[in-house]
Amino acid sequence: MRRAIITAAVLAALAAPASAQRMPDFATLDRGDGFSKVGVDLAWVSLNPPNYDSALHFEAYGQFVTYSGLGIYLAMPIARSFGDGPEEGEAEGNTALGDLDIGGLYVISGLDTSFVFRLGLIVPTASEDSGNFTTNFWAQQFRLTDIAMVNPDAWYARLAFSPLIHMRSVFLRADLGVDIPFAEDNYRADPIGRLNLGVGFDLGIAALMLELANIADIDDDDDDLDDDEDFFTTGAITARFMGQSLQPFLSVGMPIDELVRDRVDFFIAGGIVGVLH
Repeated sequence: MRRAIITAAVLAALAAPASAQRMPDFATLDRGDGFSKVGVDLAWVSLNPPNYDSALHFEAYGQFVTYSGLGIYLAMPIARSFGDGPEEGEAEGNTALGDLDIGGLYVISGLDTSFVFRLGLIVPTASEDSGNFTTNFWAQQFRLTDIAMVNPDAWYARLAFSPLIHMRSVFLRADLGVDIPFAEDNYRADPIGRLNLGVGFDLGIAALMLELANIADIDDDDDDLDDDEDFFTTGAITARFMGQSLQPFLSVGMPIDELVRDRVDFFIAGGIVGVLH
Protein backbone atom coordinates (compact mmCIF):
# COMPACT_ATOMS: atom_id res chain seq x y z
CA MET A 1 0.00 0.00 0.00
CA ARG A 2 2.81 2.35 0.95
CA ARG A 3 4.62 1.58 -2.30
CA ALA A 4 1.45 2.35 -4.30
CA ILE A 5 1.09 5.72 -2.54
CA ILE A 6 4.71 6.62 -3.26
CA THR A 7 4.34 5.60 -6.92
CA ALA A 8 1.19 7.71 -7.28
CA ALA A 9 2.93 10.70 -5.71
CA VAL A 10 5.89 10.39 -8.10
CA LEU A 11 3.63 10.17 -11.16
CA ALA A 12 1.65 13.18 -9.98
CA ALA A 13 4.85 15.17 -9.56
CA LEU A 14 6.07 14.25 -13.04
CA ALA A 15 2.76 15.27 -14.59
CA ALA A 16 2.66 18.58 -12.71
CA PRO A 17 2.87 21.68 -14.88
CA ALA A 18 6.34 23.07 -15.39
CA SER A 19 5.02 26.55 -14.67
CA ALA A 20 2.57 28.19 -12.31
CA GLN A 21 1.81 30.56 -15.19
CA ARG A 22 -1.78 30.39 -16.40
CA MET A 23 -1.70 30.23 -20.19
CA PRO A 24 -4.86 29.61 -22.24
CA ASP A 25 -4.19 27.83 -25.53
CA PHE A 26 -4.44 29.75 -28.77
CA ALA A 27 -6.30 27.85 -31.49
CA THR A 28 -4.12 28.54 -34.55
CA LEU A 29 -0.64 29.11 -33.06
CA ASP A 30 1.94 26.66 -31.70
CA ARG A 31 0.71 24.66 -28.70
CA GLY A 32 3.84 24.11 -26.60
CA ASP A 33 3.74 25.35 -23.00
CA GLY A 34 4.41 24.06 -19.49
CA PHE A 35 1.27 21.94 -19.05
CA SER A 36 0.59 18.27 -19.71
CA LYS A 37 -2.58 17.95 -21.78
CA VAL A 38 -4.48 16.10 -24.50
CA GLY A 39 -6.92 17.62 -26.94
CA VAL A 40 -8.91 17.41 -30.15
CA ASP A 41 -9.70 20.09 -32.76
CA LEU A 42 -12.40 20.07 -35.42
CA ALA A 43 -12.51 22.84 -38.04
CA TRP A 44 -14.73 23.50 -41.05
CA VAL A 45 -13.04 25.46 -43.87
CA SER A 46 -15.33 27.13 -46.42
CA LEU A 47 -13.80 27.02 -49.92
CA ASN A 48 -14.55 28.47 -53.32
CA PRO A 49 -14.65 25.89 -56.14
CA PRO A 50 -13.14 24.59 -58.38
CA ASN A 51 -11.89 21.49 -56.65
CA TYR A 52 -13.76 21.47 -53.31
CA ASP A 53 -16.66 23.31 -51.69
CA SER A 54 -15.39 22.83 -48.12
CA ALA A 55 -13.05 20.76 -45.99
CA LEU A 56 -13.00 19.41 -42.44
CA HIS A 57 -9.84 19.32 -40.32
CA PHE A 58 -9.72 16.91 -37.37
CA GLU A 59 -6.64 16.69 -35.19
CA ALA A 60 -5.75 14.78 -32.03
CA TYR A 61 -2.75 15.97 -30.05
CA GLY A 62 -1.11 15.87 -26.67
CA GLN A 63 1.97 16.73 -24.68
CA PHE A 64 3.52 15.54 -21.43
CA VAL A 65 5.75 17.98 -19.51
CA THR A 66 7.66 17.05 -16.37
CA TYR A 67 8.25 19.37 -13.45
CA SER A 68 11.81 19.94 -14.71
CA GLY A 69 10.42 21.46 -17.93
CA LEU A 70 11.36 18.60 -20.25
CA GLY A 71 8.51 17.19 -22.30
CA ILE A 72 7.31 15.39 -25.41
CA TYR A 73 4.47 16.14 -27.83
CA LEU A 74 2.51 14.40 -30.57
CA ALA A 75 -0.07 15.49 -33.16
CA MET A 76 -1.88 13.78 -36.03
CA PRO A 77 -4.44 15.44 -38.38
CA ILE A 78 -7.08 13.90 -40.63
CA ALA A 79 -8.91 15.85 -43.35
CA ARG A 80 -12.16 15.38 -45.25
CA SER A 81 -13.16 17.31 -48.37
CA PHE A 82 -16.58 17.85 -49.95
CA GLY A 83 -17.42 18.57 -53.58
CA ASP A 84 -15.67 17.96 -56.90
CA GLY A 85 -12.00 17.11 -56.54
CA PRO A 86 -9.02 17.62 -58.87
CA GLU A 87 -9.19 14.05 -60.18
CA GLU A 88 -11.68 13.06 -62.87
CA GLY A 89 -14.79 11.46 -61.43
CA GLU A 90 -14.03 12.57 -57.88
CA ALA A 91 -17.37 14.15 -56.99
CA GLU A 92 -17.84 13.41 -53.31
CA GLY A 93 -14.52 14.55 -51.90
CA ASN A 94 -12.30 12.21 -49.93
CA THR A 95 -10.62 11.52 -46.61
CA ALA A 96 -6.88 12.03 -46.20
CA LEU A 97 -4.41 11.32 -43.42
CA GLY A 98 -1.88 14.06 -42.64
CA ASP A 99 1.72 13.86 -41.45
CA LEU A 100 2.70 12.82 -37.94
CA ASP A 101 4.27 15.58 -35.82
CA ILE A 102 6.37 14.29 -32.92
CA GLY A 103 9.13 15.81 -30.82
CA GLY A 104 10.37 17.23 -27.57
CA LEU A 105 10.23 20.55 -25.79
CA TYR A 106 11.88 22.33 -22.90
CA VAL A 107 10.16 25.01 -20.83
CA ILE A 108 11.93 27.63 -18.72
CA SER A 109 9.21 28.64 -16.31
CA GLY A 110 8.29 31.83 -14.52
CA LEU A 111 5.22 33.31 -12.89
CA ASP A 112 4.88 36.05 -15.54
CA THR A 113 7.20 34.96 -18.35
CA SER A 114 8.10 31.53 -19.72
CA PHE A 115 10.18 30.38 -22.69
CA VAL A 116 9.42 27.28 -24.73
CA PHE A 117 12.05 25.59 -26.92
CA ARG A 118 10.79 22.94 -29.30
CA LEU A 119 12.60 20.40 -31.49
CA GLY A 120 10.40 18.09 -33.53
CA LEU A 121 10.10 15.86 -36.55
CA ILE A 122 7.37 15.71 -39.19
CA VAL A 123 7.05 12.13 -40.46
CA PRO A 124 5.55 11.92 -44.00
CA THR A 125 2.54 9.72 -43.30
CA ALA A 126 0.22 11.91 -45.43
CA SER A 127 -1.73 10.46 -48.35
CA GLU A 128 0.15 10.81 -51.64
CA ASP A 129 -2.34 11.13 -54.52
CA SER A 130 -3.30 14.59 -55.77
CA GLY A 131 -6.85 14.49 -54.42
CA ASN A 132 -5.68 13.63 -50.91
CA PHE A 133 -2.91 16.26 -51.02
CA THR A 134 -5.41 18.93 -52.07
CA THR A 135 -7.78 17.85 -49.30
CA ASN A 136 -5.02 18.09 -46.70
CA PHE A 137 -3.76 21.42 -48.02
CA TRP A 138 -7.06 23.27 -47.87
CA ALA A 139 -8.18 21.72 -44.59
CA GLN A 140 -4.84 22.76 -43.04
CA GLN A 141 -5.65 26.44 -43.62
CA PHE A 142 -7.17 26.37 -40.13
CA ARG A 143 -3.68 25.78 -38.67
CA LEU A 144 -1.42 27.47 -41.19
CA THR A 145 1.48 27.19 -38.74
CA ASP A 146 1.52 23.42 -39.43
CA ILE A 147 1.25 23.59 -43.23
CA ALA A 148 4.35 21.36 -43.57
CA MET A 149 2.23 18.49 -42.23
CA VAL A 150 0.48 18.11 -45.62
CA ASN A 151 3.64 17.17 -47.56
CA PRO A 152 3.75 13.41 -48.30
CA ASP A 153 7.21 13.54 -49.88
CA ALA A 154 9.58 15.01 -47.27
CA TRP A 155 10.60 14.72 -43.66
CA TYR A 156 10.88 18.03 -41.79
CA ALA A 157 12.97 19.01 -38.78
CA ARG A 158 11.01 21.53 -36.70
CA LEU A 159 12.72 24.16 -34.56
CA ALA A 160 10.76 26.75 -32.60
CA PHE A 161 11.15 29.28 -29.80
CA SER A 162 8.12 30.77 -28.04
CA PRO A 163 8.10 33.43 -25.31
CA LEU A 164 4.91 33.40 -23.22
CA ILE A 165 3.92 36.43 -21.13
CA HIS A 166 1.01 36.64 -18.68
CA MET A 167 0.51 39.94 -16.84
CA ARG A 168 -2.65 40.04 -14.73
CA SER A 169 -5.51 39.73 -17.23
CA VAL A 170 -3.43 40.13 -20.40
CA PHE A 171 -1.31 37.37 -21.97
CA LEU A 172 0.81 37.22 -25.11
CA ARG A 173 2.47 34.55 -27.20
CA ALA A 174 4.99 34.71 -30.05
CA ASP A 175 6.30 31.75 -32.08
CA LEU A 176 9.51 31.99 -34.07
CA GLY A 177 10.31 28.80 -35.95
CA VAL A 178 11.39 27.05 -39.10
CA ASP A 179 10.54 23.69 -40.68
CA ILE A 180 13.53 22.32 -42.60
CA PRO A 181 12.88 19.57 -45.20
CA PHE A 182 15.18 16.62 -45.75
CA ALA A 183 15.01 13.11 -47.28
CA GLU A 184 12.79 14.50 -50.03
CA ASP A 185 11.11 12.34 -52.70
CA ASN A 186 9.79 13.39 -56.12
CA TYR A 187 10.50 17.11 -55.77
CA ARG A 188 12.52 19.58 -53.73
CA ALA A 189 10.70 21.24 -50.84
CA ASP A 190 11.62 24.63 -49.39
CA PRO A 191 12.09 25.48 -45.71
CA ILE A 192 9.05 27.11 -44.12
CA GLY A 193 9.54 29.94 -41.64
CA ARG A 194 6.89 31.16 -39.24
CA LEU A 195 6.32 34.13 -36.97
CA ASN A 196 3.08 33.85 -35.02
CA LEU A 197 1.66 36.49 -32.70
CA GLY A 198 -1.23 36.29 -30.25
CA VAL A 199 -2.73 38.45 -27.52
CA GLY A 200 -5.44 37.42 -25.10
CA PHE A 201 -7.53 38.67 -22.21
CA ASP A 202 -8.00 36.37 -19.23
CA LEU A 203 -11.46 36.98 -17.78
CA GLY A 204 -11.21 34.21 -15.18
CA ILE A 205 -13.89 31.76 -16.27
CA ALA A 206 -13.10 32.42 -19.94
CA ALA A 207 -10.41 33.89 -22.19
CA LEU A 208 -10.68 35.87 -25.43
CA MET A 209 -7.83 35.86 -27.97
CA LEU A 210 -6.70 37.56 -31.17
CA GLU A 211 -4.31 35.50 -33.32
CA LEU A 212 -2.08 35.97 -36.36
CA ALA A 213 -0.37 32.94 -37.91
CA ASN A 214 2.32 33.90 -40.43
CA ILE A 215 4.41 31.59 -42.62
CA ALA A 216 7.01 32.26 -45.30
CA ASP A 217 8.26 30.01 -48.08
CA ILE A 218 12.05 30.35 -47.77
CA ASP A 219 13.32 29.74 -51.30
CA ASP A 220 17.06 30.20 -51.80
CA ASP A 221 16.54 30.44 -55.59
CA ASP A 222 13.97 33.23 -55.39
CA ASP A 223 15.63 36.62 -55.88
CA ASP A 224 12.40 38.57 -55.39
CA LEU A 225 12.09 38.77 -51.61
CA ASP A 226 9.02 40.99 -51.93
CA ASP A 227 7.00 38.35 -53.75
CA ASP A 228 3.61 38.25 -51.98
CA GLU A 229 3.25 34.58 -52.90
CA ASP A 230 6.03 33.72 -50.43
CA PHE A 231 4.14 35.04 -47.38
CA PHE A 232 0.78 33.85 -46.00
CA THR A 233 -1.22 34.97 -42.96
CA THR A 234 -4.42 33.93 -41.22
CA GLY A 235 -6.22 35.87 -38.51
CA ALA A 236 -8.56 34.41 -35.90
CA ILE A 237 -10.69 35.33 -32.89
CA THR A 238 -10.92 32.63 -30.23
CA ALA A 239 -12.95 32.20 -27.05
CA ARG A 240 -11.96 29.50 -24.55
CA PHE A 241 -13.72 28.36 -21.36
CA MET A 242 -11.06 28.04 -18.66
CA GLY A 243 -12.11 25.02 -16.62
CA GLN A 244 -9.58 23.40 -14.29
CA SER A 245 -9.63 20.10 -16.17
CA LEU A 246 -11.57 20.71 -19.41
CA GLN A 247 -11.18 23.76 -21.65
CA PRO A 248 -13.46 23.87 -24.73
CA PHE A 249 -12.97 26.61 -27.33
CA LEU A 250 -14.58 28.20 -30.37
CA SER A 251 -12.59 30.04 -33.04
CA VAL A 252 -13.46 31.95 -36.23
CA GLY A 253 -10.86 33.09 -38.75
CA MET A 254 -9.91 33.74 -42.33
CA PRO A 255 -6.86 34.26 -44.55
CA ILE A 256 -5.49 37.80 -44.76
CA ASP A 257 -3.82 37.41 -48.16
CA GLU A 258 -5.94 38.28 -51.19
CA LEU A 259 -4.44 35.37 -53.15
CA VAL A 260 -5.70 32.82 -50.61
CA ARG A 261 -9.00 34.60 -49.97
CA ASP A 262 -9.91 33.85 -53.58
CA ARG A 263 -10.03 30.17 -52.54
CA VAL A 264 -10.73 30.22 -48.78
CA ASP A 265 -13.67 32.19 -47.38
CA PHE A 266 -13.29 31.51 -43.66
CA PHE A 267 -13.01 28.74 -41.09
CA ILE A 268 -14.91 27.88 -37.93
CA ALA A 269 -13.23 25.65 -35.38
CA GLY A 270 -14.01 24.10 -32.03
CA GLY A 271 -12.37 21.63 -29.73
CA ILE A 272 -11.50 20.75 -26.19
CA VAL A 273 -8.32 20.37 -24.14
CA GLY A 274 -8.05 18.08 -21.14
CA VAL A 275 -5.43 19.35 -18.66
CA LEU A 276 -3.63 16.47 -16.90
CA HIS A 277 -2.97 16.97 -13.20
